[in-house]
Amino acid sequence: MKTKKRSWHNQTLGTIKLAYVNLNSTNVKRSIIIEETQMKMEKGGQMMHEIQQGDRALTTHLQELHTLAETHLTNSKAAKTKKAYGTDWRLFVQWCRDHSLESLPASEETVVYYLTFLSQTSKASTIKRKMTAISQRHETANYASPTKTPLVQGVWNGIQRTIGVKEVGKDALWLHDLRRLVHVLPPSRIGIRDHALLVIGWAGAFRRSELVALDVEDIQFTQDGLIIQIGKSKTDQTGAGQEVALPYGSNPITCPVRSLQEWLMEADITEGPVFRRIDRHGNLYNRLTAQSVRLIVQKYCREVGLPFEAFGAHSLRSGFCSSAAKAGKTEHQIMKQTRHKQSSSLQRYIKLGTIFEDNAASGIGL
Repeated sequence: MKTKKRSWHNQTLGTIKLAYVNLNSTNVKRSIIIEETQMKMEKGGQMMHEIQQGDRALTTHLQELHTLAETHLTNSKAAKTKKAYGTDWRLFVQWCRDHSLESLPASEETVVYYLTFLSQTSKASTIKRKMTAISQRHETANYASPTKTPLVQGVWNGIQRTIGVKEVGKDALWLHDLRRLVHVLPPSRIGIRDHALLVIGWAGAFRRSELVALDVEDIQFTQDGLIIQIGKSKTDQTGAGQEVALPYGSNPITCPVRSLQEWLMEADITEGPVFRRIDRHGNLYNRLTAQSVRLIVQKYCREVGLPFEAFGAHSLRSGFCSSAAKAGKTEHQIMKQTRHKQSSSLQRYIKLGTIFEDNAASGIGL
């Protein structure tokens, strides 16, 4: 009997593995379990009874695992990423329907036609994201990805050479520009809030999503400055947490500590969201949206005469990186503040900040 139980245990593990691989197909999972059970039932007698009992427990257990696995799968990517991939896939499916082509599985020729179509109006980064969406949808459905074939990769390389891969982002807001913005802020509750938002966002090199997600509970005032705890972020999707230190500034106008203290005292905020909506009467409401950061930056850029459309929320982060590099801060120091995981992502900001240093065209008598 011990031998029979061990054999049943080993076969059961094999059934679990097979069923787990096919989590996305309930019918396939059930057919595997039924087929395995029928084979064992031929042994008859007491063994058949044991299998029937085990099969019922196994099926219930797998259903629970299936539900749990679907939850994990849902949480495997950020909501913003999943939304973008979902939209990209729907657009591909619609394009295939319009041209009487099959989308799943799609042939490599279909993908080539689609990439060529996209190259007429889209940036390389957008096309790359859409390719990823197509690839992941196929792999999820247990099909080989049509985007990885030599034909598709060859066309993709040609598209990149034709339209270029340079990413055109928003201009950096340098420290002297930040000071210009601060000087035109109104002496109102909105102005005090925007003062803190601009300076904190710049000094902490915060992404706009991180900035508007700040709660009072995330902030610790110390004798040296501020320590801000960040939960989930773009480079920390698992929520391990990161700390950002903001020291007192030498210039009170651009001091992140003083500006935040002034805002919290003015608005009498002791808990919850730090940066909130304010109506024209000065009443506070719910948390600012990430889009609001861009609008605030552009508003004051326009007031000081800067080409406001060239700036956005990311201008605060990139402005800090470039200004810090120009001031002689090391790459390690900058990455510690920005929480960049790879130095390659930081290089374009450092290059912008140090482009005139050790320049061969300077000091030669021009």
